[in-house]
Amino acid sequence: MTEADPPGRPARTWLVIAGSAVLVVGALALVLWTTAPQPPVRVVYHVSGTANRVTVTYSTFQGAQTRREELRALPWRVEVLATGEPDHGVLTVTIGPDGGDVACEVLVAGVERRSATANGARTSALCGF
Repeated sequence: MTEADPPGRPARTWLVIAGSAVLVVGALALVLWTTAPQPPVRVVYHVSGTANRVTVTYSTFQGAQTRREELRALPWRVEVLATGEPDHGVLTVTIGPDGGDVACEVLVAGVERRSATANGARTSALCGF
């Protein structure tokens, strides 16, 4: 002969089941939230000035890659997307042998992170952040 469950026991069983389900759903939501990819952030590099020959080197945020471009005219501007808010990057502007002046600026998510200037042949403006 089996003993009958005391009154109130079925309610307690459902309470345990419901509580366990809430914990499982909460844990799953936490895992999805912490592993979700971060939205891309727009990084804008801008160079202006009077120099005719300029070399720019900048972070692409594709791993540890940088890109280098030889410019014959200013102003110059490029936008790249970074996964999440970047904590560092590089923009180096080097004036060629003909001289002139340059100014560089880096904006991350619309906020200026760094600006610099340089003048004279073979000098550089460093806008790393």
